[in-house]
Amino acid sequence: MERTLRYVWRDPKTKAAWVTSLAIGLIVPVFNAWQGTGSVYFACFAAGMLGIQMYNQFGQDTSAFWMVATTISSTRDAYVELRARALALLLITLPYATLVTVLTTAMLDDWRALPEALGLSFALLGAMLATGAWTSARFPYSIPQEGYKNVAPGQVGLAWVSIFGGMIGAALLCAPVIALTIWLNVSEGPEGMGWVLLPVGAVYGATLTLLGLRLAAPRTAGRLPEILAAVSKG
Repeated sequence: MERTLRYVWRDPKTKAAWVTSLAIGLIVPVFNAWQGTGSVYFACFAAGMLGIQMYNQFGQDTSAFWMVATTISSTRDAYVELRARALALLLITLPYATLVTVLTTAMLDDWRALPEALGLSFALLGAMLATGAWTSARFPYSIPQEGYKNVAPGQVGLAWVSIFGGMIGAALLCAPVIALTIWLNVSEGPEGMGWVLLPVGAVYGATLTLLGLRLAAPRTAGRLPEILAAVSKG
């Protein structure tokens, strides 16, 4: 976790990616709320932007990934490595996504929808951590240290599949929570049932994250040479 957080603080391209995600994740929902045309659910954009940081985890290591690879000798070691990276991201993303959701709700004065928006944000964040862990192992690519390009030549296709494929997968994984949200809003059930989405979304997101880490661990442990070769091209 400490290593991951140091990358965020010290690596110029990693820091730039984080600053961009934090800024856009706040600006989009808040600006729309300020104009009076937004929705509380726009706050989920923050969780989505920050969840992207889980994608291509090993690419930020570049050729130094060999030091990480030497510490992985089993599926358990790979799981611990991925879990630590996910927890480091959660230290930033979870409180930030919560803050953006509360701020957007306050600006729209729609406190009734706060539990629903938080539940959706947590579910989306968990889904993106899960798909990010899996795509990091399946579609790693190198991030050049020099210049402005964020993908090494010849690996653009890998980056597109990793990021956009993972985002589509995360959206599909969130479909049950989205469907529940829609049902609660259109059904004629008891008033105030929206609060159910907060614990449901949180538990669902945590479950997806753990499942994604479990599925990604054996693939990571079995593809260490391929991952090192892929992330060392920049």
